[in-house]
This record gives sequence, C-alpha cells and structure tokens, in this order.
Amino acid sequence: MIDKIESLLYLPLDIETPPTDFLDHLNNLNYDKLYNDDYRSCYHVPIMYDFKPGNFSWMPFAFPYPSLREWLEDVLFPITGKSRVMIITTPPGVQNPPHIDCSKDKFRTTLQHKFRYVLQGNINDLVFMGKQDNVQCNAGPNKPFVMSGSWPHYMTNTHNTTKFTLALGAPWDGSVEDERYVDLLTRSYNKYSDYYQSFEKMDLPDNWQELFEEDYNFRQKAQEFLKS
Repeated sequence: MIDKIESLLYLPLDIETPPTDFLDHLNNLNYDKLYNDDYRSCYHVPIMYDFKPGNFSWMPFAFPYPSLREWLEDVLFPITGKSRVMIITTPPGVQNPPHIDCSKDKFRTTLQHKFRYVLQGNINDLVFMGKQDNVQCNAGPNKPFVMSGSWPHYMTNTHNTTKFTLALGAPWDGSVEDERYVDLLTRSYNKYSDYYQSFEKMDLPDNWQELFEEDYNFRQKAQEFLKS
C-alpha cells in the first residue's frame, strides 16, 4: 500500500462528508473582502490560521459557520491535527492556471498530499498535467479527497456558480509515518479503488519547473491580508 500512497494523484476518502448549510452565506460574500491569490487566480476565505507557528485560531470568517468548525474539530483534526484551513473560491468560468502546490525545496521530498472537499462545483474540473496527456480527475463519489499537491495541475470552473473548495493547508502534508493517515488511506483505497489515480506511469510536462510560485511565502502575504 505504501507505493500506492507515495504515487497517489487522487483518492476519495472514507470519512464523513462536511456540512454545506452555510453555502448561502458563502455565495453572498464580496470577492473584494477576500484574500486574492494572484498565483492561482482565485480567492481564499480564511477559516483557521496560525499567526505564530503551531498556535492555530479561528478566523472571523469561521464564526458564521459553526457546523463547519464542529466538523473540523470532530472529524478532520483528529486525523490530521490542526493546520491552516481555507475555502478556495473560484468564480464561474475562471481558471486556476497550471501550478504546483508546494515549494521547490519540498518537491518530491515529502508526500505533499492536499486535503480537499468541493462544497459547491464540479470535482472533475480538476486536471493533472502530463508530458503526453493531461488526466482529468476521476471524481467518483461526493466525498472529501486527497490529491498530490506536488504534481502540476489546473482547474477551470465550468459550473454556473462560484466553486467553493474546503482546503487544509500547511503544515499538514501527509506522511507514511503517520499510522492514522495510512490506515485512512488503506480503508479509503479498499472502498474507492475504482477512483484511485496514480502518477506512477505519468511523466512531468516539459515546463514543470516553470510552474512553481516564485514567492512561495503564503504566511507573510496572508498575515498582511488578515491584519489589514
């Protein structure tokens, strides 16, 4: 199973699905009040952040969403521990251009797994880039999933509404040394193996080294936004 974990591109997770009873509030947020991520051409709704490393706290945006906070505390954090949490917000028709969700120094040195759940929108708008062919996400069930953040990918929101994706950020990135996480992936693979995708037989696109964010310093930029 370890080899399948280390080459994982996408896998639905066998855990409880997050609530979505706050979508009306999300849909009424003004983009100009959100954190603008120029690199990924999207916005972020900050839910949890650590102004000091390891000292996590709820952001003001999180307080209208008590059911989401409860789900994170009861379902996700027991598996991952606390980490930065945001809701990735992509307007209709907008593309998150080709990018890599990790820094150059962590590329291929850690798993760089990314937890995601599409609260609103299409899961299979996500596309992984290959040298020969691009691979569309094999969406499968409406479940939370993990994906490889170190593999180049892009997403075009083809839905007629804003796409909202719940995302767990740094410092969590998965580890084969974490027994709870390995157990979750094993259970999930046994249940959703038809939807598992791997980059084992894929080659990186020729321009992959150009897809890293030049200034991979989310902490500093986020702190400036949150304190403004």
